[in-house]
Amino acid sequence: MTGRTVFAGGVLFPVHDPDRDPYRGWFATDAAGTIVEIGAGEAPRGGAAETVVDLGGTLVLPGFVSAHSHLWQSVFRGVADGHGTMAWIEQLHKRFGPALEPGDMYAFTRHGQHDLLRHGITTVCNHTHEFGGGPAEQWQATLDAPQRIAYSFSPPLWLSAAERLSELDKFLHLIAGDRHRVAALSMNTTGPHSVTEMRQESALLAELGIGLHAHYLEDPSVAAGQQDGFDDLVAGGRIGPDTVLAHFIHTTPHIRDTAARAGAAMVWNPLSNGRLGSGIADIPGYRAAGLRIGMGVDGQASADTPDPFQNMRTGLYLLRAARCDAAILDARAVLRMHTLDSAAVLGVAGLTGSLEVGKAADFVVCDPATPWADLPAPQLWPFAVLSMSASDITGVYVGGRRRGGGPGDRDRDLETDCRARVSRLYRAA
Repeated sequence: MTGRTVFAGGVLFPVHDPDRDPYRGWFATDAAGTIVEIGAGEAPRGGAAETVVDLGGTLVLPGFVSAHSHLWQSVFRGVADGHGTMAWIEQLHKRFGPALEPGDMYAFTRHGQHDLLRHGITTVCNHTHEFGGGPAEQWQATLDAPQRIAYSFSPPLWLSAAERLSELDKFLHLIAGDRHRVAALSMNTTGPHSVTEMRQESALLAELGIGLHAHYLEDPSVAAGQQDGFDDLVAGGRIGPDTVLAHFIHTTPHIRDTAARAGAAMVWNPLSNGRLGSGIADIPGYRAAGLRIGMGVDGQASADTPDPFQNMRTGLYLLRAARCDAAILDARAVLRMHTLDSAAVLGVAGLTGSLEVGKAADFVVCDPATPWADLPAPQLWPFAVLSMSASDITGVYVGGRRRGGGPGDRDRDLETDCRARVSRLYRAA
């Protein structure tokens, strides 16, 4: 795409503006796919526009952000039904991980990328694993991704503190020339070490500009031990403004409030948490405490579908049912959580997450069959969240460039390749 492009005639969802409802409008992008103008009503005619894209009165949402995912798991759906997190790990990671061969991790990660994109997710934090080709293949898949990737490097959890730093050093050498091509970079800090070791690692990561990303207080069977170690995490510098706590379900008031005061963030994964029986995060309590909240679709082997609409509804309905209160959280708030708030959690809100001047034109075009054109503007928030799904997506744009057309836009060659690889793994396992 070259020059200026005007996207006209869509109904825009201003998730960043608490005082504005969806409105019919337009926006213009430059050659880099950055929004340079945006407005209500009809787009200016003529001028310097080289290209005009007529959105045809469709609903235009900011591209969704998954602040916590495991892209390689995309090919293992339906695995370990009826198992909680730890038993599920046994059935997936420990059963298939050791059998991965060169090329598998790259292919599976690419499959996950395309699958999330088809479902309207234009930015994803990919939490990696060391299986198969490990970081090298996952990093190459990141460079080839059709959407924005926040990369979360994960050295094996059983390594000592010194070994972890050695693995980090190898990874930094691997990515040295291309680090600028990811939206953000973090490291998995799950795993117990001494306070001194944690403090040293945290200081080094801060110096390197690498965030901290941890699975924490997810599975109820290990929650008590993790709760007991929380103050050591604080003393070790692992709880701060660069910390992302994935799941964060089984908290105490002390843990919740301390994390909020430290500026840490949590990622809510309703589909995965429900599927694995992990529990329901206290989102209303976290909001009241001032904790920053994003949303993720987690891995497609635990959430099984990366549909952000389904993820939002699942979380919303679980909270309302648990509290017997339909007003405990509204549709507008949860839509913002899965877009702008998730971008903020990852530290990329200046780049994406909302349709604003100066940000990348990452957006999702939806054309639902249900009549909606005469709905009052405030009702479009619940209409989008409560009634739509990824099947209503007709276009997915990253940086103003159309990168997908919805769930039906599949990469058949990639699917065929992954099918053969997975068949081999099931035979081996």
